[in-house]
Amino acid sequence: MNKATVAPAPIGWRYIILLALLLGAQPVATDLYLPALPALARELGNPSLTMTAMMLSFGIAQLFWGPLSDRYGRKPILIIGALGFAVCGLIGATVDSMNSLVLARIAQGVSLAALIVCARATVRDLFAPIDGMRVLSKGLSGLGLIALLSPILGAALATFSPWRGAVGAIGMYGLVLLLWVVFGYRESRPTASAEASSLSHWQAMKQVARGPKFRAWTALTTASYATLFCFLLSSAFVYINAFGFTPMQCGIVLALNCVFYIAGTYFCRFLLRRMAPNRALKFSSVFSLSSGWLMLIVALIWQPMAWVMIVGQCLFAVGHGVAQPTAQAGAIADYPEHAGRAASMSGFVMMITAYLVGQLISPYLGDNAWPLIIAMAVGGTAVTVISWTFVQRAYAGE
Repeated sequence: MNKATVAPAPIGWRYIILLALLLGAQPVATDLYLPALPALARELGNPSLTMTAMMLSFGIAQLFWGPLSDRYGRKPILIIGALGFAVCGLIGATVDSMNSLVLARIAQGVSLAALIVCARATVRDLFAPIDGMRVLSKGLSGLGLIALLSPILGAALATFSPWRGAVGAIGMYGLVLLLWVVFGYRESRPTASAEASSLSHWQAMKQVARGPKFRAWTALTTASYATLFCFLLSSAFVYINAFGFTPMQCGIVLALNCVFYIAGTYFCRFLLRRMAPNRALKFSSVFSLSSGWLMLIVALIWQPMAWVMIVGQCLFAVGHGVAQPTAQAGAIADYPEHAGRAASMSGFVMMITAYLVGQLISPYLGDNAWPLIIAMAVGGTAVTVISWTFVQRAYAGE
């Protein structure tokens, strides 16, 4: 592993809060305006592209921002990202056509990519791999809390402004990030060695892609996130259409998922204090495996049951709370001088896979629970297989 000199940077709870706010920009961009979608549909038309187009631009743009942050530093990229995130949100709140809003959301996805890539890269800049996993789990605890509160705030704003208030609030969140980064964040990018500086962009990308830990952890975070994305995409159809829940009851189910995800991030730190990351994943993958198979076995023997699916999703949320911090930090652990590239490549694979899986499951969503049951069973199995094989092989000999 190449050594690098790390510039002074803020470490402690002030940094953890900033990390949580940066990572939390993702659920703010997606969850805060969910309660406003019906009003948006009535005024401007079908709003589905405002979500899918933003997620696609977010995934692709990560490949662009990662190398730039390695070359020019995290702070300038964070400033550009926060400024773009804010401006796109404020502009989006003023548009009068769906096409204009979609364009604003695409640009916002590009800006969001800068925030997320740099947030993950700063963890490797400032901390050794194991410490980085613990720190990232704290930041993701904050993300879980933001994800829990965002729809509630969006619903409150919808009572005063049908949809513009929620979209504008996303822009205001970006302004808060911009001020914090400008005045409260000191550059963390390490000084590159002569060897690292001599590599071309494509040579550096190939070096990262060949790493066994990068491949194993990227496969794990991708499988876990893609499974969660299936749940987020399917939940309203399953609980409202299939089981007859009210929208408020469905919202409570989603909030419960966030609570168990936060619990999973605490469980992650508990495990990492007692065992190596690969062993922690073998242990926690039991939650991921049992979630989908509990749903599947009960549905095959009897029929899909709402309470069983709620228990299953909560089990998966705990496993996801362990998988994401370890996998996101583990994917960049061996590349302190290319942390931006590693974070961007891992994030790209994760988001594009989730998008493709979402496109695969979408045509089957309706008034039954089977698409989600099958997705959770397959996804939980994939997480477990990767945890017990690829991740363990990457740590062989250590």
